[in-house]
Amino acid sequence: MEKERKALSAVRTDKAVFKKMALNKTFLAFLLLCILSGLIFRDKHFLSLENAMNILLKASKNGGLLALGMTFVILSGEIDLYVGAVFALSGVVMGLVGEVNPFLGIFAGIMVGVLTGAMISFLVCKMRISSWIASLSMLFALRGMVQILAKKSVAIKDPVLLFAKAKLFSNLIPGVTGGISVLIVFFFVFFFLCRYLAENTKFGMRLYASGGNEEAAKLMGIQVKKIKSIAFFLSGFIAALSGVFLASSSGSATLSAGNLYETYAIAMCAIGGIQLSGGQGKFSGTFFGILIYYIINTLFTYLPSSISVHWQSIIMGILVILSVAMQSEIFHQKKLERRK
Repeated sequence: MEKERKALSAVRTDKAVFKKMALNKTFLAFLLLCILSGLIFRDKHFLSLENAMNILLKASKNGGLLALGMTFVILSGEIDLYVGAVFALSGVVMGLVGEVNPFLGIFAGIMVGVLTGAMISFLVCKMRISSWIASLSMLFALRGMVQILAKKSVAIKDPVLLFAKAKLFSNLIPGVTGGISVLIVFFFVFFFLCRYLAENTKFGMRLYASGGNEEAAKLMGIQVKKIKSIAFFLSGFIAALSGVFLASSSGSATLSAGNLYETYAIAMCAIGGIQLSGGQGKFSGTFFGILIYYIINTLFTYLPSSISVHWQSIIMGILVILSVAMQSEIFHQKKLERRK
């Protein structure tokens, strides 16, 4: 076991420089975006604490958590295209089952992600089907299930099911009206848990090794299939929980919820410096990638109505291309050559 730990540490040490550079660039981009936005939209009080809470609330209930789950899968060297559908289905299931029993409804909603993660694990790790094909097929199937189960949005009225509307620390924080949404607290809790799991446990070390070089990981004695299965399970679980949070906070489960959220989650990971080929990147990078995405999303609400919101998609596409380009081996080789 000690030999394995040393080998895994060596693998992670080789990539430490890349991860540090990627995180620094993401943080600097986040900092620069905040400063420029604060100066340009000073009259909108962009840098106010209340606006910061609004941005965090958007991130916590509109897909930010999906990026955290997606990070596990990407680090393992795979991809997950069905999380948006799980996001929608979990809310619908919670609403429908919750009419019978609210606690059972919450449990059933979360189980959607657990079972879906188990199914994808079986298809990818046992049947050896490409994660692109398996998760894309699951996306279509789950979207169909959403339409079959509910012909229209499901209203959520039971007080227990509306737990995500709660606010904490009411009137204790100056500049924040009504307190902090419990969803923001959940968002930070999950971020720190995911970060700890990836950076301070044997699972995390094996996750990086499996995604970085699968064959080398197998030679070290790592059960790569098991690691990838856990990654898919975590992604499905977090996606379902996120869908439950949104339905609970909004008071309804809409059929179109989570549409294209899987692409947004991948974009947040890429902007955060997570290498899409696997094995490189940090959850801290994903965290700042999420914030960058939702800051840009918020900025578009300040712009004149004559400016199309579709420019947001164009900007995101450019950011993803730049982020991936900066992760390429050619980019790093040229940078090393310049230093020499």
